[in-house]
Amino acid sequence: MKLLYNARIALPGNERLEGALLVRDGRIAEIGERSVLVDGCPEGVEQIDLGGACILPGFVDSHLHLLMGAEYLSNIGLRDARTMAEVVGRVKAFAAAHPEREWLLGLEWSYGYPDLPPEGFDRAMLDAVVPDRPVFLRSGMAHAAWANSKALELAGIDASTPDPEGGEIVRRPDGSPTGWLKEEAGKLVGAHVVPMDDAMIRDGLERVLGEMARCGITRVESAAYDEGLFPALGEMEASGVLTCRVGVMVEMPPPALSEKRLAEIEELRRRYQSPMLSLDGVKFFLDGVLESHTACMPQGYADRPDEKGTLVWKPEAYKSAVSQVSEGGFQIWTHAIGSGAIQLALDAYAQDPEKTRLLRHRVEHVEIPFVEDISRFRELGAVACLQPVMVAPSDEWMGMQGVWAQRVRESELERAFPNRALLDAGSVVAFGTDWPIVSLSPLRGISKAVTRCSLAGGASFVPQQAITVSEALYAYTAAGAFACHREAEEGSIEVGKLADLVVLSADPADVSPEQIPEISVLMTILGGRVVYDARPEAASIL
Repeated sequence: MKLLYNARIALPGNERLEGALLVRDGRIAEIGERSVLVDGCPEGVEQIDLGGACILPGFVDSHLHLLMGAEYLSNIGLRDARTMAEVVGRVKAFAAAHPEREWLLGLEWSYGYPDLPPEGFDRAMLDAVVPDRPVFLRSGMAHAAWANSKALELAGIDASTPDPEGGEIVRRPDGSPTGWLKEEAGKLVGAHVVPMDDAMIRDGLERVLGEMARCGITRVESAAYDEGLFPALGEMEASGVLTCRVGVMVEMPPPALSEKRLAEIEELRRRYQSPMLSLDGVKFFLDGVLESHTACMPQGYADRPDEKGTLVWKPEAYKSAVSQVSEGGFQIWTHAIGSGAIQLALDAYAQDPEKTRLLRHRVEHVEIPFVEDISRFRELGAVACLQPVMVAPSDEWMGMQGVWAQRVRESELERAFPNRALLDAGSVVAFGTDWPIVSLSPLRGISKAVTRCSLAGGASFVPQQAITVSEALYAYTAAGAFACHREAEEGSIEVGKLADLVVLSADPADVSPEQIPEISVLMTILGGRVVYDARPEAASIL
């Protein structure tokens, strides 16, 4: 048992209580006035004086990538690289430091470095520093990749290689590949990358869990690519070292539903279904991203009116697959960034509105919907999952300031990352990060959802879509729990619910929105167990 007292407790309905909270058997047993709970506290209960700190429900990150996170922390991290020279320099330094690595893997490079040559990314830049080993770098939005000549050679990609369906091998004027691979083309090389071995995966997951605890996150929902982690995560759960609740979505790949694949997914759901680790549904990818002109935009791009983007699934095949997966009782996530992809996802969900509402089908990203589609989320009971950190990407990807806005017609900008419009329409909006593509910090996301501007300040991007601090907190807690069918147990501080809590140095509602990222996470508590403790008086950080 634990008694947390002298605390500012965030209760449902945006209420605050200056009081105490008793945890028993991993759940919230009592909430009340400090004097009542402290005076009546049984002997032997650990009493923790929080000195006026704020207790919130543990944060829920509704969209991230565990394996990518483990890879990012274990390989060449490029998100904060500011120039092309720095990217290449990091590749060179990592290669020198890791002569044992058969493949050199990097993650989160940008599209807009100031020193990028006019012809764009070319394998020659990487060949100059690593000519003898394959180098494969995944972009900051996971919809493009960059490879050196050795990697292309091992993948069998040359001038005669056709573009795969749903992807593009960018080519030099002579037809030879540049090494820049868009969308599905990246998988041609990615399939040859030597995967992390068991020891590296376990080490990477421990790093990931440490980052989550440090950020106050008590539940994450994996956005596909992570089903191979089930055995390692299951072992960690069995040994009691899993310090965050994990839900995993698994992909149904195009071009059509596979009965064999669906059977595999059903077996995984049967095997992994606990409060700590579960298979939570099936994900479809419909399009790419605006930055690389691969998001589905049937109305055309502002800077390339004839470019419509990419649609990974054919509409009828996708809608048929959605129907069949829904019949299996699976929640569906659909990656849909462009207007056309968002509309198609909602059209598929509208085939059976009752099932959509029951299963809480989701649309991920929802960056630029058609105006008529905003109200359909509420009408269908579909959940919109957005990543507020991406509103001002210059903090995450150097050289990207203004790139998103260049892709969208000025008349459409008012619907960019439409948190306000979706909430005003009565829709459920849950927040995630897409980490490691952007920062994992929920506090940074909350701040940006409110300010809609860079951490460095400056003009707010489409300020009419800003929301309040309380709405942003709700999207990172209660709405996140609702989005994954966990609202009965998680997402709010109520008697009887799991004691999944985060203790902050200040209440986000009490400081200016610009200061929210500066708030410190003091403790993270999962099921009553302290999994992170950074209080000054703590002997160590767990």
